[in-house]
Formats: sequence, structure tokens, C-alpha cells
Amino acid sequence: MLKISERVDWVDTLKFIGILSVILGHINFPLNGFIYTWHMPLFFMVSGFFIKFETSFKNFAVKNFKRLMIPYFIFSIIGLFMEILKRYLLHREALDYVHEIKGIFIDMDFAGLCNTYAFVLWFLPALFFSRIFLYLIKNKIPSLLLQSFAVVFLFIGSFYIDLPFGLDSALNSLIFVYAGNIIFEKRLPNILVFLSFLVLVAIYLFGFNLNLDMASKVYSNKFLNVIWAVSFVYVLIFCIKSIRLNSKFIKIWGSNTMLLFILHPYTNNIAHIAVQKVLQSDYWLFKFIISIALLSLMIFIKERNKNWLVFKYV
Repeated sequence: MLKISERVDWVDTLKFIGILSVILGHINFPLNGFIYTWHMPLFFMVSGFFIKFETSFKNFAVKNFKRLMIPYFIFSIIGLFMEILKRYLLHREALDYVHEIKGIFIDMDFAGLCNTYAFVLWFLPALFFSRIFLYLIKNKIPSLLLQSFAVVFLFIGSFYIDLPFGLDSALNSLIFVYAGNIIFEKRLPNILVFLSFLVLVAIYLFGFNLNLDMASKVYSNKFLNVIWAVSFVYVLIFCIKSIRLNSKFIKIWGSNTMLLFILHPYTNNIAHIAVQKVLQSDYWLFKFIISIALLSLMIFIKERNKNWLVFKYV
């Protein structure tokens, strides 16, 4: 069993790769389709690593609400006001404010948030409630087999319901949080890494369509999408543990993924405008470099102003 300090090192590297993939996924990167098959599953799986099931439900819920839902409300409202300001300055059509307020406080999903800079924040309510669901399942169902059955049942059911508060997205993502928890907590045999690699090769060679957009619950093949994503992340974890990268930059970025996840739509947009207007180009690498530089600046500011209200929860 790995020590906590060792675990955190490789987890930070995994989160670093994940946040880079998210940034790339929201610019015109040539491999966007490939990135989407695993980048959001990766973050849901990581969220299953450090769940403490032995704590009381009240403490668990309150702690996760503060960590996930308070940033959601703060930055959803900021995102709405930034979009209103942008549309006003550029003389664009005004938003439907009723729809946007409903999206933030009732829907809490991508469809309700997609018109503003808060479009990425569907992830936070989904993550909050998926962790709550997993806590209840792990504490109420003793059998691993029955737990797995319940998670799969809820995953399949999520495609046929549309619930408020992002609950259907939570049920949809629960399967990845559960997989991450098992990978992190169980002593899985090394042969599973090899088998996972073979699964990836087989799926690739057979040319299966693996289009995946978790935000909209769009899966080209529900079974293969989950198998591919979990196998890919599992092999990636093995590679990261084997290489053991020790970089301060990676550690800092890996420990600030919440901030980076929330702010990258703004930096990507600035990068897009700069590249198009100033450089007269649309090359993805230029946008990526500018966005990375701006996000690094935001980390620098946060590290020196951790007590600012806007930084307290990220």
C-alpha cells in the first residue's frame, strides 16, 4: 500500500494531465474527439480517491457542499455577470435572465449553464451529488457485488430521466467515481494493467465509435465508453506511478485544478481573441500557450492572496 505522500504526488500528476486535456478540449485541438473519451471520466475517477466513508453523513455532506457547491454558486453568478457585461459592451442580444437564473439554481446542468462562462460548472453539482450517492451506497450496501449492480443500474437509468439540481448528471457520473474509488482503495493485481492495455488496443483496432460528451450525457456506446475511459485512466495511472515525475510546476498545477477548471473558459476566450485579432491566426498551439500563461499568472496571484474571498474555496 502506498503512503499518502506518495499517493498525492502521482495524483497531482494525474490531475495535471487532466486539466491540460480540459483546456485543450475547449480550443480547436486536432485530437479533441480522443480527449473527450477520457478527460471528464478522469476527474470523476480522481474524485473517488479520497472519500472518507467512515465519517458521519452530516459532516460528509457539509464538507463536500462547502468544497464543491459554494464555488459553484459563486462562480456561476460571476460567469453570468461577465456574460451580461460582454454582451452589453459588444452590443449583442441580451440573455434570457429567467432561463439563466433557473439554470444556476434549479437545473444545475450543462443545458442550463451553456450560455455563459459558467458552462463548465455543471461538473461541480454532478460531482457533489455523485459523492453523496456513493457515500450512501457504500454505507448502506455491504456487498461489493450489490454495490456494483446499484451503480450500473443508476448509470443506465440516468439516460432516461431529466432531474433538477444536476441529479441525472450525478447518477451518470457515479460509475466513474465508483471506479476511481475501487482503483485507489483496492489491491488490484498488476495483470489488470496489462489486460486494460489489451482492451484499449482491441477497441482501437476494431474501430469502434467512442464519441463521448458527459456534459450532455451523449455516449456513442454506453458499455464501451465506460470500459475505454476506465481502462485508459487505469493504464495512465500505472504509467505515472512508474515514471514518477517530480516537478514543482506539475505539483502546483495539480493542486490547483479547481481554480484552473473554473477560470480556463475566460483565459481560453482571451487567448482566442488575441490569436485571431493580433496574430491573425487560429492555430490552437498559440491559444494554448497564452491560456497556460494566464492561468499560471492566476495561480501566482492566488498563492499570494489565499485569504481573498474568491480564492478561499478553490
